[in-house]
Amino acid sequence: MKLRRTFGIFLLLMLFSCTDRRVEQEETNDSSLAKIIVNNELVVGIDPSVPPLSFYSSSGGIIGYEVDVAQAIADKLGVKLRLVPVTVETRINELENRAIDYIASGFINNARNAERFLLSTPYVRDALIVVVAQSFTGEMPYRTFADLRNKRIGLVADEEIGNIVINSPLYEHSSRQPYFYPRLENLLIALDYGQLEAVIINLLTYYSKITKEKKSYRPIGDPLVIATYSYALRKGDDELLKTINVLLNDMAQDGTLRAISTKWFGADVSIVGKY
Repeated sequence: MKLRRTFGIFLLLMLFSCTDRRVEQEETNDSSLAKIIVNNELVVGIDPSVPPLSFYSSSGGIIGYEVDVAQAIADKLGVKLRLVPVTVETRINELENRAIDYIASGFINNARNAERFLLSTPYVRDALIVVVAQSFTGEMPYRTFADLRNKRIGLVADEEIGNIVINSPLYEHSSRQPYFYPRLENLLIALDYGQLEAVIINLLTYYSKITKEKKSYRPIGDPLVIATYSYALRKGDDELLKTINVLLNDMAQDGTLRAISTKWFGADVSIVGKY
């Protein structure tokens, strides 16, 4: 703990050992990193609806891969971690209003997002896939997208994802609209009880379900979209971005990310320093 605290103090000294001109610039462009160290608190926006990345535990707290990585970053900075629950609809406002220091939980690293935000080193790769449940005898009732034409297919309600799905090969020549569910748990219950023939979920979620919960799910067809995730920061927070990237690479080297990944996915899914 003393070492982590020393690291935080060192960062603070670096930030404030500057010329008068630099001080004036800091006054107009507030340094989020300096604020984190001074306030002894890292505030992270977490979407608790994407297990095992981040979700509510039975006791009501937010847990998951993202939470453990954020805690490791806070520990290395020598500060406390505070989580702010966000949704796809609220997370950008929370960031721009300075209610949080960065957005975690599946923020896609793409050109459009890079124009508006600073994006960290990508830390995991994910995909949107179509999943069906095996029968009790192990049979696969559906094997191709064509087999699912006009069948009941569900996904968690998300406008961006919904548009991707409807315009994907899965819905070519299909007149039936997908079913939208408020939470992943409701979606998978519907699949388990035969209320849906297929669901559309993240590859990381699927992998966790079959390795950790031993679910009899199987993917079919090609992924609808493949994406890498980064943390999203405000434009101008370059000091914080550099620090997060350094810490992510350090945690990739010392095995921290591998250990967290194995805990939640049963394997190392981190891509930091691998590409």
